[in-house]
Amino acid sequence: MTGIRALERTDLPQVGALFELVMRSGEQRRNPHVEDYLARVVLDDPWADPEIPSLVHEDADGRIVGFIAASTRRMTLDGRPLRMAVSSNLVAHPDARSRGVGVLLNRKLLAGPQDLTVADRANDDSRALWTGLGGQELVGSSLSWWRILRAGATAGALAGRRRPGLARGVRLAGAPLDRVAARLSRGGPPPPPRPAGTTELLTPEVLVEQVEQAKRLRLRPDYDVTWVSWAFAELGRLTDRGRLTARLVRGPGGRALGWFLYLLPADGIAEVLQVVALGDPAPVLDHLVRTAHDEGAAAVQGRLEPVTAGLVGAPGVLVRRGARALVAADDPALLGLLGSTASSFSVLDGEWLVAHGARQ
Repeated sequence: MTGIRALERTDLPQVGALFELVMRSGEQRRNPHVEDYLARVVLDDPWADPEIPSLVHEDADGRIVGFIAASTRRMTLDGRPLRMAVSSNLVAHPDARSRGVGVLLNRKLLAGPQDLTVADRANDDSRALWTGLGGQELVGSSLSWWRILRAGATAGALAGRRRPGLARGVRLAGAPLDRVAARLSRGGPPPPPRPAGTTELLTPEVLVEQVEQAKRLRLRPDYDVTWVSWAFAELGRLTDRGRLTARLVRGPGGRALGWFLYLLPADGIAEVLQVVALGDPAPVLDHLVRTAHDEGAAAVQGRLEPVTAGLVGAPGVLVRRGARALVAADDPALLGLLGSTASSFSVLDGEWLVAHGARQ
């Protein structure tokens, strides 16, 4: 058939080849890595919803010339269940772009039965497309924060990401500066203080239990152990993105204060996936930064969200432009909550988990 239809498992070889052409080598050939990745994170996601499928666009010859992934996330608003569609991995064959394949796929996805649609790792082109279709940008969540812990190591990590051949030299040159800064607390941010309270391992079971008890969050994920275990397993596969640290924070009296998750790769820049505070965010953020420091992180970076807004202006914290966070919903009150401290919508709940693997 010609036009848009739901993705089928037998489509994955063509979709993988389309990714290879558009996002990787420039050659249209099969890529088993991409096929396997999309099968796991799109079709085999425990929350995959047949009413909100990923979509393909076929041309008159039956060739797939466009694809958009849709992942369903379960949320609750004041105890009422919601479905959130996560849009990701939009690709269109160069020969089909003039026919507006990307616009058509986005329009079809946005017209689905979900209560809310997000694409929170979008670029400027996607922003223009979404706003033209009635979506909007979460401006705050389109920024990222960086807490610099070791300036020389951070410079080396960033240089290595841009030009891998420079990374070792810059890190070696920066190490003495980090040692001096740690001793004198001059020329760089001081080590973070050791906060009161404790942290402990955050398991899928504990995470589900804590989210269920977070009554102050009007809008929050509706996790179950099956989905969280699946998500943790997928994070464990990302060896190039670093090891997962997931910790529950308790105050001096033993009361749970919140939790955090981040990945710490070899270059030392910890990537925060989720921070939730059950009250004052400060002690949770203090434990996050101190834990990352003690694990050897050069810096900690995350998306700017209401729970992390208190970091802005703090010593050693920089704010930079990040990926565009785009949202669409018919309910304006729902959209308003996304930028409120009464909600929890983290990187873990959005596009990140399903967006990066197909492009590696």
